[in-house]
Amino acid sequence: MLKYFTMYEVARLQRLVCREFRDAGQERIRERGGRKLFEEGLATFLGNDYKTIDKPRGHLLLQASRDAGCKIALIHSRIAWYQSLSDEDKQKILTDLKEISTSSPYHWVYYYIGDWYRNGWGGEEKKNLAVVWLEKAAHKGNAHALCDLGVRYENGDLGLTQSATKANELFALAADKGCAQARYNLGCNYREGTGDLAIDFNRCVELLDQSATQGILDAQYDLGEMYHSGSRDGPPMTIPVDPQLSFRWSLAAAQQEHMEAMKNIGLAYYLGRGVEQNMESALEWFLKAAEKGDESSQCLVGDCFETGKGCEIDLDQAMHWYQKSAAQGFQQSIDAVQRLA
Repeated sequence: MLKYFTMYEVARLQRLVCREFRDAGQERIRERGGRKLFEEGLATFLGNDYKTIDKPRGHLLLQASRDAGCKIALIHSRIAWYQSLSDEDKQKILTDLKEISTSSPYHWVYYYIGDWYRNGWGGEEKKNLAVVWLEKAAHKGNAHALCDLGVRYENGDLGLTQSATKANELFALAADKGCAQARYNLGCNYREGTGDLAIDFNRCVELLDQSATQGILDAQYDLGEMYHSGSRDGPPMTIPVDPQLSFRWSLAAAQQEHMEAMKNIGLAYYLGRGVEQNMESALEWFLKAAEKGDESSQCLVGDCFETGKGCEIDLDQAMHWYQKSAAQGFQQSIDAVQRLA
């Protein structure tokens, strides 16, 4: 065949082919690099792959992935604005995701297609297709998809037959991959003896500790509660009361603005439980919970201002907080308002 071309034409065509392969190769390299950044960003943002949740760092990594031209990262940035998207925009995103799934298969693309269907944005009548795509992502090793499927089996969503046993299997697979949310879900099921699991407080605490260390708020709060009351299966209790550990994990949750944990830290300072008694710190944390709307914390703030605990006596402030609490029907505050009126 080459006899029909001059040596110059052959050389020109060879250079053209080489450039095509070079450009295609560079594109694949950039895409692989972008996907690596994308995976690292999501793992850091969500607490996957044994990572501790660090949302600012996760955002930076996802931005770096977009800057590298990663296609799923670019679509992910559009997905983040789903609340303001029109139906037409949502359909376009689904089309773009499916195009990537065909031209450049990737487990996170499968996951987001599944999530899109789950939310009904591929058509309400097609919501059950979410399971198909989540399973495809799970089969490719996506721990987030495994955990999500576990939740669907636990609740019997998306046309699935409810099965706590199947849910536990999926949570266990995801937990073994370092998924913080799956560790929390499985830990709770060991605490309750859900599905085929026997109650196992040691395994429960082990999983909750892993999840809490990775930054899952509910795991931190639940550990604080566990160490506050113990496992209540004794005597002797498998997990004994430990005020110091209760304070440690409640503080971690409070620092993430968990309202009940904020109140519990206030009570710990108020009573000197697990920490040195400090009325000023108690009032500080009661105020944080009260400002979030907790009626019992509002009553406690009112009491502090009425009696001068951690502050100067200020009956106007006391009445203000008692009234806010009373408006929510908290009986002690209702009595206090009547007393001070």
